[in-house]
Amino acid sequence: MTDLLARISATPRLAEQLAVHFDFDLTRLDPVEDVHLAGGVKLTPIAGDAAGGSFLLTPTGAVVYAGSEGEGGLIAHDLRDALALVVGLPSLHDALSRPFDDDLAAWLAECDAEIREDFPELDETRAQVREELDLPPADALLATLHTAAADDTYRPISEHGPYESMLGD
Repeated sequence: MTDLLARISATPRLAEQLAVHFDFDLTRLDPVEDVHLAGGVKLTPIAGDAAGGSFLLTPTGAVVYAGSEGEGGLIAHDLRDALALVVGLPSLHDALSRPFDDDLAAWLAECDAEIREDFPELDETRAQVREELDLPPADALLATLHTAAADDTYRPISEHGPYESMLGD
């Protein structure tokens, strides 16, 4: 998976699209605080978002998110799926703020519509990035995202204790 990060880093236009349009910025490598998994398993920062959150890689290649407001958890078991979610969804927060049910797709469509008001090229840019990185469609990963976010073994832990779940009520 580090090959995928290297490919993004070596393609400035692609790195810029991920940072500006999809809030996955490879230059934001300073988490708000040091975090690890249970048992002291180290996490390696790979990107950050504008809200101060960090995307972290586990030794097995899974991707964990640690938000600046103390919420976090597993988002995908590999970087390719994590990027598919980041690129294909309005945001991880939107996708996890509601239960995984029939209403979630409608909610995400509403969120996308709001984004398109300021960024009408959203669908075209998503398609380009998805093709360049050979990413699967995000909607096929929504159930897995909700299951992953519920897995407490991947909950980041700081000196203040474990982070809160990213799943909404």
